[in-house]
Amino acid sequence: MASFFKVLTKIDIERTLSLPDSCLQALQQSQRSHGGKKLKVKDDVGILWNFHCTTRSGVVPKLDMVSGWIQFVRFKQLNTGDVIVLNKDDDTLTGPHYKIEVFKGHGDDYSSFVHKNQI
Repeated sequence: MASFFKVLTKIDIERTLSLPDSCLQALQQSQRSHGGKKLKVKDDVGILWNFHCTTRSGVVPKLDMVSGWIQFVRFKQLNTGDVIVLNKDDDTLTGPHYKIEVFKGHGDDYSSFVHKNQI
């Protein structure tokens, strides 16, 4: 089961991706920085992405990816309706991070994922 998955919206593609605070509570203290948290994410081809997140307070706190996310979106050519999946991974070489999978809004992988997770 995925730690977190989201069907991307226009705001996710054009500005920032918001994550539930619980998604990052397990991060090591070393991954916290002044004014936010660093999120290490490894993609399907092994590229390690570093996202800087800030906390947005409210009834349900959220973490907004404020730097690195738009570069990822452009590199992966993400569109509204695509799905991203984050899973925790404790790799001994790169340290604790998340793995990110992208399911494009078309194709068999996407259909299987949507059906399995009842999106």
